[in-house]
Amino acid sequence: MGTTVFDVKQLNASYGEELVLKNLDFSIVEGEVIGIIGESGIGKSTFLECILGNIHQKVIMNATKMKFLEENWLNLDSKKRREYLRQDIGIIFQNGQHSLDPLFTIGQQLKELMVQPEPQKIIETLKMVQLEEKVLHLYPHELSGGMLQRVMIAMAFINQPKLIIADEPFSALDAPLQMEMMQLIVTVAKHHKVATIMVTHQQELAYQFCTKVLTLEQGQFVEKEEVLQERIPFVRDTAVEKEVFFQLKNVSNHYQSNDAILQSVTVDIPKYKVTGIMGHSGAGKTTLAKILSGFIPYEGSIEIEGKELRELLAYEKQIYYRRVQYLFQNSLLSFNPNQTILKSLEEPLRFMRRIKSHTERIRMIKELFTSLELDFDWLEKYPHQLSGGQCQRCAIARAILAQPECLICDEITSSLDDTNQEKVIQVLQKVKEETNMTILFISHNQSLIESICLNVIVLTEGRLVEKIDFVEKSKS
Repeated sequence: MGTTVFDVKQLNASYGEELVLKNLDFSIVEGEVIGIIGESGIGKSTFLECILGNIHQKVIMNATKMKFLEENWLNLDSKKRREYLRQDIGIIFQNGQHSLDPLFTIGQQLKELMVQPEPQKIIETLKMVQLEEKVLHLYPHELSGGMLQRVMIAMAFINQPKLIIADEPFSALDAPLQMEMMQLIVTVAKHHKVATIMVTHQQELAYQFCTKVLTLEQGQFVEKEEVLQERIPFVRDTAVEKEVFFQLKNVSNHYQSNDAILQSVTVDIPKYKVTGIMGHSGAGKTTLAKILSGFIPYEGSIEIEGKELRELLAYEKQIYYRRVQYLFQNSLLSFNPNQTILKSLEEPLRFMRRIKSHTERIRMIKELFTSLELDFDWLEKYPHQLSGGQCQRCAIARAILAQPECLICDEITSSLDDTNQEKVIQVLQKVKEETNMTILFISHNQSLIESICLNVIVLTEGRLVEKIDFVEKSKS
């Protein structure tokens, strides 16, 4: 039995009167990798915040014991705690985009993080997570979601900590890379005797690689056996003539270093259908989505109903942004944190559809919530008070209120557990059934792609490698 790195006894945490963690006991020893699973909103991230001491002001927390190595973590002053958090505790956050400074390069941020800056060690750590040295000169917005997450893993390990705390570290990665990164973290953790707490909704990975898997239920950790889910195979259909929404010809995009992100992509995206976009992390999925959304420039040609996208953005930008709505991977980016969900949902009705009557706007929002089977109670809450699944469904509702012709969903389920993924997909399926909307659904999850998409575009290293049509399931 190794040295106990972190030990917690009778931990309680609540949001007002809502008790999230109840007399919870937890301990982890050096080299141990403990997976923590559970539904979104059940309290997994709250548990991590408690042991880090990063408590939201609305969270009330107490424990009879909280010990890190030989230190009483409850009575530690803030300066000493910060020293430990910098050198002895590595943190891998769920969203790399929020965790990195957009004004500094990756290299500058890695150097600043190190206790003793060593250029060679920075390069070696990047190679450990399969990133090239050129990434050091790039800014966060120039990296894909998967590459950003690998940067976060590198940052966590760079000071050789005693404890790693990972909050959904694989949500932005494709399945093969999730496996590789999990194997990497486990190998490094065991080799260097680093205790690792892994919060994830990838249950298969947790059971395959972790020393122990705990499920958070009703404020307590319980151990359960793995329940495997069956995968559906691909089914190809014969190509049928379809109306086209986007027509891409030789579309490319490059970094400032001239390295290609997308290379000569030529494909038609059908109207009124749900098209999936798949590929490994860094394959160009998000870049393609941002190009079609009008956020970043491109080379080649993109036509919409016979008009070039560049022309539409030059002369009809605001109209185009209403026609094509983009849903972020992190649903919090869709909302003003200082406004209630209701206030945010009113905005597309006020400013895009020019609905002046407050009463009419409320009626339209409630009508949509009823149609999508969403909870009215969410309307009076702020974004941070909702779970990831609840917030993402509200983001879909907000986009729909603009009455777009096309909805681009960029990995909108990647940070959710299986239950909430299914709820978000159900909302999208309702949208598909009740409107003539064109939907692009970006995901690295094959099962989700097959559950909602009628055709899929597969990208590899910025190139289109395959376009698959599925057999449309007859409605019973």
